[in-house]
Amino acid sequence: MRCRALPRTPRALLFDLDSTLYTLPAYARFQNRVLVERLARERGETLEATETLLSALRRERRGPGGGDGSLGSLFLALGIPVETSIRWREEEIHPGDWLGPDPRLAETLDLLSRRFRLALVTNNPRSVGAASLAALGVGERFELIVGLDDSLRSKPDPASFALASSRLGIAPSDCVSIGDREDVDILPALGLGMGGILVEGVAEVYGLPTFFALPSEEK
Repeated sequence: MRCRALPRTPRALLFDLDSTLYTLPAYARFQNRVLVERLARERGETLEATETLLSALRRERRGPGGGDGSLGSLFLALGIPVETSIRWREEEIHPGDWLGPDPRLAETLDLLSRRFRLALVTNNPRSVGAASLAALGVGERFELIVGLDDSLRSKPDPASFALASSRLGIAPSDCVSIGDREDVDILPALGLGMGGILVEGVAEVYGLPTFFALPSEEK
């Protein structure tokens, strides 16, 4: 766990989902692969040709002003509207096929929710985020989900973070973004004046109550 910045009095924690609230590399790879496969089918080309095209686009976007390399942004560059990307994700990604209840995560989030307001900020549609939280058994711990269909912008665009702050009614300077990717989950939030905590999967999320030094009566 690495804290990049922390407000003096944090009021809200904005969690990433994939590879943050669960650690399952095979599922992360699946989500990427199934969407690339869908793109290849829609374009009427081989998977190899589509992967080569996406790799070339990512290389073009490296460096200042090159844009981000998120899958949603790459799809948009190929003429796939955000609304279409949302629909493909809803049709192809089924969290219940991969995720199951995590009692330790539920306990962790219960402790945190006594001190902080909790929100989920994900590049998947809101329905996929909600289904993921339900599969993990932690849906009731979150009062807000901001998905791709809310902001129409993929992280690392800061729009999703700004929207979460606005809908919670809490200033960005009182929010902390928590995620596994510095360039996607942390740096955009820092740019808005939020705090940021970089974690390496759910094992480090379990340590957040200790990190925030919750009083013994809250433990």
